[in-house]
Amino acid sequence: MRTSKTLFVAALATALIACHKGQVTPNELPVQLSYTFVNGAAPFALNTPFVDANGRTVRITKLKYYVHDVRISASSGTMLARLQDTIMLVDASNTTNQFTLGTISPAQVGQVELYYGLDDASSYGFPDQVAAPYPLNVADMTWMWNTSAGRIFIKLEGFVDANANDVQDEGEGFQYHAIGASLEPQLTAVPYVHGMVLGTPFTIRLKVDVAQLVGTLGLNGMFHNDGAETHRLLENLASATERL
Repeated sequence: MRTSKTLFVAALATALIACHKGQVTPNELPVQLSYTFVNGAAPFALNTPFVDANGRTVRITKLKYYVHDVRISASSGTMLARLQDTIMLVDASNTTNQFTLGTISPAQVGQVELYYGLDDASSYGFPDQVAAPYPLNVADMTWMWNTSAGRIFIKLEGFVDANANDVQDEGEGFQYHAIGASLEPQLTAVPYVHGMVLGTPFTIRLKVDVAQLVGTLGLNGMFHNDGAETHRLLENLASATERL
């Protein structure tokens, strides 16, 4: 009897050692989302001029936007995961824009969907800016004098350097602060065929083409509202988003 117990303990110890060495395959993978900004095939950086499809020399000085409700689907359309609890604030001034979303069971991915902007609960649910959780408490993404107006879905600022002097002259600046009751979160669907690998995090790598982002905008004034120009900006953000 003692010999049997000894053999059992030895076998159990061997199994535990094997587990600690990682020989047992995990059944879920971490999911991450990352953004990179480009100008066509070239990299993009804030305060760097580029020429858009209309021949305008554009200099973007600020670009921030909210992302939420990431959905991962198979090629068949079956939803594999809905990671709706994570709200992200993407900021082009950051060195990196990578976020941890949750976990997923290994599968073959066909498409990624997400929403730009915020739902009503997130946009209007925290009128006390200080008490709001990050990133809803970022002061730059609301009107501090009127927090009941909700959050700014996307903020785009810069100027069109019409005379190529690298300085913002009078009348050249533009500001887009997409905020207001008529704005709805903008659905973005990105084809994303990918086979997950056991033991390796699944990182959704997206890029935003700034030339496409501004291509149909007037870039000629201040739009702090939920009007046609800010609606168009949200739509452009969706169409400018592709797999990296």
